[in-house]
Amino acid sequence: MDFDNKPDYFMADGDDNKQSTQPSTINFDNDINAKTEANEPQQPAREEKPHRRRRAWKRIFWWSVVIIALVLAAATWIRYFNPYVTDATERGYIVSMERRGIVFKTWEGQMIVQSALTDSTRLYSRDFIFSVDNPELAKMLVDVKGTGRQVNVTYKRYWGSLPWRGATCCIITAVEPVATTKAAEASTPADNMNNGDADAESPVNKI
Repeated sequence: MDFDNKPDYFMADGDDNKQSTQPSTINFDNDINAKTEANEPQQPAREEKPHRRRRAWKRIFWWSVVIIALVLAAATWIRYFNPYVTDATERGYIVSMERRGIVFKTWEGQMIVQSALTDSTRLYSRDFIFSVDNPELAKMLVDVKGTGRQVNVTYKRYWGSLPWRGATCCIITAVEPVATTKAAEASTPADNMNNGDADAESPVNKI
């Protein structure tokens, strides 16, 4: 038998011999850790995305509410509290002045406009209807009603009317009587129309 040619397993440094010579050990730590993890209740993972989405929707909702409220407030102010016509004037004869209303009593008046009376190209078809929120101005207009005296009224106009301010969009802010002669004061628009009819009916003496 040739013992020289055969490898000496006891003296060889190969990998196989190293693996075979290492003692086998049992690791109890891994088993203990696995048992403890199995006994502990598993906690569900926290879902952060739904909470973030809810917060985002809440912010969008409240910002929408704020924007809508601001738009409504601006529209209300423009329509009911901000006059789009100021310091406008009309001249004429007060023919009606009364205080009416069910819940809110307001002064309402009507005026025959002088400019429409003097326009001979068109028929008269316009009366100036207005409201008065100042009792002193309303008293002045009541005093000149039906007297045939002309007055200049200054007013402002809104887009919309409020029940406690008046039934119309035109609000009188100032009243100024027009200075006229005694003859003009004695004659009213109705008297002038009657005089014109009488003159037309009376015969004209021809020479």
